[in-house]
Amino acid sequence: MKFIFLFLDGVGIGENNNANPFTTADVEILKLWKNSILKTPHLSFKAIDPLMGINGIPQSATGQTTIFTGINAPKLLSNHIGSFPNRQLRKVIKKENIFLKLKKLGKKGKFINAYPQHSELFSNKHINIDDNGNFAFSNDFPEKYKRRISVTSSILISNNEKPFDTEEICQQKSLYQDYTNISLQKYKLDIPVFSPVNAASIIYNTSANYDLILYEFFQTDIYGHRKNFDEKVKLISDLDNLISSLISISDHKTDTIFITSDHGNLEDSSGKSHTYNPVPLIIWGKGHRELSNKIKNLSDITPNILNFIDS
Repeated sequence: MKFIFLFLDGVGIGENNNANPFTTADVEILKLWKNSILKTPHLSFKAIDPLMGINGIPQSATGQTTIFTGINAPKLLSNHIGSFPNRQLRKVIKKENIFLKLKKLGKKGKFINAYPQHSELFSNKHINIDDNGNFAFSNDFPEKYKRRISVTSSILISNNEKPFDTEEICQQKSLYQDYTNISLQKYKLDIPVFSPVNAASIIYNTSANYDLILYEFFQTDIYGHRKNFDEKVKLISDLDNLISSLISISDHKTDTIFITSDHGNLEDSSGKSHTYNPVPLIIWGKGHRELSNKIKNLSDITPNILNFIDS
């Protein structure tokens, strides 16, 4: 059994109009517009709620904390906040994150994103989070990064997990947050460029070693904020190719591919900000209907994944 969690930052379900690049992109799976119909076998698709009873535009820190802990972070703070978790959220992440809970169940989980040239920096030699959510940094930790510690990085640090590095990318055991590695070329690193098909194969092969793997792709949110329409369409088409390729090499009887997001953005090119749109829940393979039926909002994700894997 493989459980593959693909987290796509900043992806909502938008209108079926010319402002939504998903309607223009060449997609089989990512048909992210209202009233779309996915005909892929063994797949469930629905819209879920990122607001969770709290007014305001959904944001990354609260949305991701909720996704990866099962705690309603906007309700806890009475607000949506981004981009990086504050002390209160880090306290929740430290005690409630999905990988810690998997370990308590006797299961193995892994965040497979690599941090090229920064893996050692994000080890417990240089950064820690205490039980109250406070950071402790070494004297060598750069000041510019101290206020830019993401939810997933906070999970790694909380669990004393050193992230993958350049070596694991080259060994095809890990992926950079830009799975192509093109954005790394400005650093003159000796790292190959991966196609969507290559990336799908790396995700699938790596998943064999764990009960759950998580891959975070936040180029979707970056493109929503910064890129033009044609660039967004290309990104979406390639990402859909990755997902379709991953499905094609997986076994629906034993494998589960779980895809969701924290808030909308990329689906509406009429602006450059997050949206109030619902976010997609796409589940392919084993248990897809069972899981989909139980998840209504972001806070339902972690507890239902854990129950499913432990069943």
